Amino acid sequence: MASLITQGPRRRRRFHTLTVTRVERLTDDALAVWFAIPDELAAEFTFEPGQYLTLRATVDGHDVRRSYSICLSRRKALERKELRIATARVGGGLVSNWISDNLKEGDAMEVMTPLGAFTCATQPDATRHHVAIVAGSGITPVMSLFSTALAEEPESRATLVFGNRQTSSIMFRQELEDLHSQYPDRFHVINVLSREDTADELLRGRLDRERIQRILGALVPVETVDQWYLCGPAALVQTARRLLTDLGVNAGHIHREVFDVDEAPDEQG
Repeated sequence: MASLITQGPRRRRRFHTLTVTRVERLTDDALAVWFAIPDELAAEFTFEPGQYLTLRATVDGHDVRRSYSICLSRRKALERKELRIATARVGGGLVSNWISDNLKEGDAMEVMTPLGAFTCATQPDATRHHVAIVAGSGITPVMSLFSTALAEEPESRATLVFGNRQTSSIMFRQELEDLHSQYPDRFHVINVLSREDTADELLRGRLDRERIQRILGALVPVETVDQWYLCGPAALVQTARRLLTDLGVNAGHIHREVFDVDEAPDEQG
């Protein structure tokens, strides 16, 4: 019987019709969409953590395409024979808002085979520290990257520096808490809120250069980190990259992806 596999030859980009198995509310403005992967398409939808799916829809009479990151571990994809993406409602977000208003369980949708270079191959025998600095929906590819790395690299650990407006806007909040419960000594989340009071002043405000530098100095020493993942708005990604470069981090260990409003992820390497 065919199943989702983790590696395979380079595939031609093509759309397939997939069935929506569930639409899951994450926050007031964000939801996750699950797609069934039939056995005959399992090899086509092989993915590396951090990759994305491109969805095709007709919105207001126009044929439009937008890309959304896969946001579950390789192990869960294998077990469920499903893939999941997440999207947030935004002002002017043509496809994101259409999905929020229209998509439901049982619907069929055109979905392209996985693409994207915001990846880092797992190394089962490695002992590494993975650190992500993300904001808002930038968490989506990191859900796949970190849950897979923690499962496939038993000696590695991961730290997430996660910027949001307030607690209620944190995507995957319960799943992140569950991941910490599953790996209490190997996975840690540092929530930074810009519009909500926190007991620690360090974690209250925007993820600008000064705050990121202070967080790293106090909680995540740069010299302990092996791989960095930056994802979110262009300003955050550029600011964090420049800071890490100034702190002496090798560019080859910095993985970047920019998330702009209702646009495909912009791969930065």
